[in-house]
Amino acid sequence: MTTSYVAKDDLPTESMSAGAGRPEPERRRRRLSNSAVSMLSTLVLIVVFVLAAELGARTGMWSDRILPAPSVILSELVHLLGEGQFWNDAARTGVEVAFSILFGSLLGFAAGLTFWKLPAIGRVFEPYLVSFYAVPLVLFYPVMIVIVGINALSVIILATVMAAIPMALNTAVGLNAMPPVYMKLARSLKASPRQTLFAIAVPAAGPYIVAGLRLAVVYALIGTIAMEFTTAQAGLGYRIRYLYEIFNNDEMFAYIAVVLVLSCVLTAVLAAVERILLRGRNR
Repeated sequence: MTTSYVAKDDLPTESMSAGAGRPEPERRRRRLSNSAVSMLSTLVLIVVFVLAAELGARTGMWSDRILPAPSVILSELVHLLGEGQFWNDAARTGVEVAFSILFGSLLGFAAGLTFWKLPAIGRVFEPYLVSFYAVPLVLFYPVMIVIVGINALSVIILATVMAAIPMALNTAVGLNAMPPVYMKLARSLKASPRQTLFAIAVPAAGPYIVAGLRLAVVYALIGTIAMEFTTAQAGLGYRIRYLYEIFNNDEMFAYIAVVLVLSCVLTAVLAAVERILLRGRNR
């Protein structure tokens, strides 16, 4: 006669849940409706802001030097799309942001994984990362100019560091917050280190890792534009500073609008990636 050592509390929650029979399409419809409401509310806010800005500029509530009318900015933006200089600046910034996100995410994930596997190293370096996180890295741009020169590489290096820090911290927090029973299960099943990492640890820390990735994308964009704004010789940030210095407000706000559109595109892409990475966690 075999004795079972499985307690009642250890039974799968799906078998004891009262809502286990709830149809899955209802959940999907709810998620879709929430996404639709969010998108609709965002569009409404944008339309309201554009109409208010247009009305304020046309009625003289503020000077065009403060904020031109959106119609003027749109007209200037259409004109920019036909200039080769604009596309050169956009390509320079796009390459810098893309490499900063890629290298920052990989470097941050590797650092967070190291802090989890080697807690002693994490205890030594994590306080410095937290402190370094609050320091504006644009202060180190003159040092990077001396080391690598005034080029795209100096911008990519500093933006990569800015993106890697939140990625590393969130990855380490997520892996350390994983319930210990998961690792016991991996050892009992004799899972390989690779299987333990990618089948158990990373999915368990998925929300934290995705949050770190979201911050990494944001800080990569902020870092790139900030570094270009300082002393770079090309890019969207450089062009905004140059237009500001020559008092060309209309074209300057057109470039600012391009940066805002770029941030919205990155946010939308990241939201899609987040849904893909976290798909099935709540099923």
